Amino acid sequence: MILAAVAAVAVVAGQADPLDHGSDLRPYHGPTRPYRAFLPNSWWNTPLPQKTPLDPYGAQILHYLRTAPQSGHGCLRLAGAGNSDWGTPIYWAKPSDPTYDVTGVHGGPPELSHLQIPVSAEPADNNDRSMTIYNLAKGYVTALTNARYHSWNNTWTASGGTVTYLDSNGLSDGTGRSDNPHNRGTHRGNNGATMAVAYNEVQAGAIRHVLKVALGPEASKQYVFPMTGSDGGYTGNNPAVPPEGLRLRIKPSVDLSKFGLSGQAMIIAQALKKYGFYIGDSGGSTALKLENTRAEGRGQLWTVSADALCGLPFTPQYWDVVAPGYDPTR
Repeated sequence: MILAAVAAVAVVAGQADPLDHGSDLRPYHGPTRPYRAFLPNSWWNTPLPQKTPLDPYGAQILHYLRTAPQSGHGCLRLAGAGNSDWGTPIYWAKPSDPTYDVTGVHGGPPELSHLQIPVSAEPADNNDRSMTIYNLAKGYVTALTNARYHSWNNTWTASGGTVTYLDSNGLSDGTGRSDNPHNRGTHRGNNGATMAVAYNEVQAGAIRHVLKVALGPEASKQYVFPMTGSDGGYTGNNPAVPPEGLRLRIKPSVDLSKFGLSGQAMIIAQALKKYGFYIGDSGGSTALKLENTRAEGRGQLWTVSADALCGLPFTPQYWDVVAPGYDPTR
């Protein structure tokens, strides 16, 4: 009885529950204040105006997201909530961290040959094995896929890697609109800074950039800005099947206070209303990733549920589909 009371006090005080993950708690070495990558007027950080041009096939696209195979409950889920391991861990390299030659990324950026990775870093424990690593001293953020540390010879490998410079506009060089030719990698225009909702952003009360979402139903092989490719498999001409890069937002007219959203869910919903999300990936369900604080060794810090936003299903009543390739900075 006394032990249960002590555990409850720890959770109420906002401390990680050591029973909620599989390893010892590790110290957090990231910034205490939220960090926003890229220039303030970049595509990633520019809010959508109230009168944003919309996709003429928006209603059909929303119907597809709501009803097609692998649409789940027809809403945007939060990957990494509860006991899910599908969030993405975020790490912050220090000058004292070791440098690795990360091998296995065909056509990857040269920075991977001398990448600093914190000693305690672990990728997500799922099929993607994704992780994000900021290096503020060197000025870039790295996204890795299928990342693996091999203790027997102290090496790292990955199958995908992208480097994006933090003082740039954050666009991949492949778009033809990047202001830094070193923004390169294998993630088709995605970058490590927008792949997951950072916990300290939500804790501080605001997410100030667009977010990447993985689509559950099959995405089109076609893609639009800011993507430079698609991992979708649909090759037909049905306009309801969205291209990767397409941006959606909660409609400006929606009153979020009427949906009983918890604190964390409300902050995420406010960002989806102001900045929206873009389709950047294919996945088993339509989901927005949360930072994986359990993989980081901090325990599960999220209290939001995976279906917290399902009161806002993909219908024209709640969502706008932005015109393909629309750039609010132009």
